[in-house]
Amino acid sequence: MTRHKSRRIRTTISSSSITMNLEKLGVSRFDFNDPYHFALTLSWPEFFVVLIAVYLGINVLFALLYFAAPANITNMPPNSLLDAFFFSVETLATVGYGVMAPATRYGHVVATVEIFIGMMFTATMTGLVFVRFSKPKAKIIFADHPVITQHGGRTVLMVRVGNGRVNALTDAVARITVLLVETGPEGQHFRRALDLKLARPDLPFFPLTWTVMHELDASSPLHGLTQSTALAENLRMMLSITARDPSLGAQVYTAQGYRGSDIAFGMRYADAVTWDGGDNSVADMRKISAMEPQVPSPASPGHEA
Repeated sequence: MTRHKSRRIRTTISSSSITMNLEKLGVSRFDFNDPYHFALTLSWPEFFVVLIAVYLGINVLFALLYFAAPANITNMPPNSLLDAFFFSVETLATVGYGVMAPATRYGHVVATVEIFIGMMFTATMTGLVFVRFSKPKAKIIFADHPVITQHGGRTVLMVRVGNGRVNALTDAVARITVLLVETGPEGQHFRRALDLKLARPDLPFFPLTWTVMHELDASSPLHGLTQSTALAENLRMMLSITARDPSLGAQVYTAQGYRGSDIAFGMRYADAVTWDGGDNSVADMRKISAMEPQVPSPASPGHEA
């Protein structure tokens, strides 16, 4: 069983329009039993800082071992820690320029241990860099603002997304979860997570754009939502998209958060896809967030594709 010190760990979940700060007590960000997860969750700048720090730390350690017994290394100046450091770098990389070399059993043992650690270090870092580069990522473009508008005589919540890849995605699944602030019978406040029922939660073929829709009927948790209530209740909404990218041969996932104040009431999305009536459709991804005042529209539930 892994034991953790009682520490306060802060995590920030952010997107273009929403930031949530979460804190946990009794957990540690770095678990010596799971360094792999730690290495993959670092940002690229943090990863390279840790990589350089570990690399320098190994070389400084072995440089001190060589410096403590300079007579064991041929041609190494007796009082030069810098030369000992460079010899350690050459040994760790298994370069061996031939100027300095182990001369005694002590020197050979230390060099052997360092060469072994160097091979392990190189293999580990190569694997980590490969995994970080090869992690599949979704390239989904989200509208800046959800809209609440009239569609087919019904009040609906819409969020438009676009496929930012050149190739089409397949088996796309959308999910909208809202966090609502509620008051319990004893007056305590808490947040409740609810999934919204979508008009179409999945899309087998996702080449261009997709407008995810939820009807604000009597069964909807957002029934009767207005601009003032969205702000007053501190509404939070998360749209997640899962799809399969055939070019990667893998499933990709992404999510976007919105606040209640991000919702545009009485607006609709401007057309982002043009169709020539034949086989040619053109999607302008720069217009994913474009909106215009709502106008009456015929009843025709559906989506852009």
